[in-house]
Amino acid sequence: MILKVLPLDDKIIGLALNDESFSDFKDGLQYFTAIEYEQELIITRNLKDFKNSQLPTLTAKQFIETL
Repeated sequence: MILKVLPLDDKIIGLALNDESFSDFKDGLQYFTAIEYEQELIITRNLKDFKNSQLPTLTAKQFIETL
């Protein structure tokens, strides 16, 4: 499977609301969804928004280059 849409629940929303590492709430939602569902990395256009990420973070171009 290339792509799977992951569910967003109250736990993830709570984690994103209460975390100060991400200035953008939407980035926090993406990050904590990835953590909760044990994803290997985050693909984003804006690497600087995920500078506090514990997961590897790549641009789409960087990701394609790893394939």
